[in-house]
Amino acid sequence: MITYLKDYQEKLLYSLTFVGCSFTYFYGGFHLIKGNYFIGTVEIFLSTLALVNLVLYRFHRNFEFAGSVILFLMVLILDFLVVTGGLERTGILWIYTFPLLAFFLKEIKKAVIWNIIFALSVVALTFLDWKGILRISYNFVEIRQALSSYTAVFLISFFYSYILKKLNTNLWEASIYDPLTNLYNRKYIYQSLEMELERLKRNLEESICVVYVDVDNFKRVNDISGHQEGDKVLKELADIFKKSFRKIDLIGRVGGDEFLFILVNCKDGRVNERFERLKSLIEKKFKKYNLSISYGIVKIPEDTVDLNTALRLADQRMYEMKNKHKQILRIVSKN
Repeated sequence: MITYLKDYQEKLLYSLTFVGCSFTYFYGGFHLIKGNYFIGTVEIFLSTLALVNLVLYRFHRNFEFAGSVILFLMVLILDFLVVTGGLERTGILWIYTFPLLAFFLKEIKKAVIWNIIFALSVVALTFLDWKGILRISYNFVEIRQALSSYTAVFLISFFYSYILKKLNTNLWEASIYDPLTNLYNRKYIYQSLEMELERLKRNLEESICVVYVDVDNFKRVNDISGHQEGDKVLKELADIFKKSFRKIDLIGRVGGDEFLFILVNCKDGRVNERFERLKSLIEKKFKKYNLSISYGIVKIPEDTVDLNTALRLADQRMYEMKNKHKQILRIVSKN
């Protein structure tokens, strides 16, 4: 998701900058040809600053900062058009692009703040004109009507962005969470593990533990009490898992009764202790079903930094524990 979002943001930043600069360069050149050297020079200068911002972004990769620069330059250009009138006094028409641009580049709260800043700047210019300090190209009625229309465009953009964000959030959550347990689903937990492994390859001083967990005797729940009870038990297990580990640790359901844990900055001995406590807690809570867990721990980078190897080792160690548990039960039952 993070990688996808960054790619989307970059494309958006490049597209909006190039489209905006194309228009301002065109009108700047047109004003120069018409002899309006001051207006043309300012428009070309501000557009050039926008392109410089794009070049600098390739080095610092800070989308938030680059977006703020674009909006600041846009405020300057639009205020300049309000003062000068632009081409045949049509410059004020461009203010309606600002709400859309702000909601494209910023999250909702910050976009609202930028729109307020711009609207106040226009009000300030009108006040200066009224005081005779600065002359602008539009009278009070024209500014009032323009800001009224601007407010309508702003509100439409706001509600559209709000609804779109809600829909995107719902879709995103549906794509990463298991619908039954509300743990991460198989695809997302594997993607997260892959990203963690890539991060550790660049910094081998850090560590994570990958733990594969299988619920022993879970089939017994479905056989005795039915699948609805089985679903209820899985939900309760998921709640126990989440309460037993930190928020920075990732837990995913990768199969019917199989789970994968990614524990950040772990120590092998303490991880064993935590899972033994978890095992005891589950055995006590679900005693009537004789539930327990088997788990396999892989420490990264000590054991491996390869995704497939890590999963194979964790699965192998989990089955070794499960088989030992079965052997102990056989010995106890014979005695």
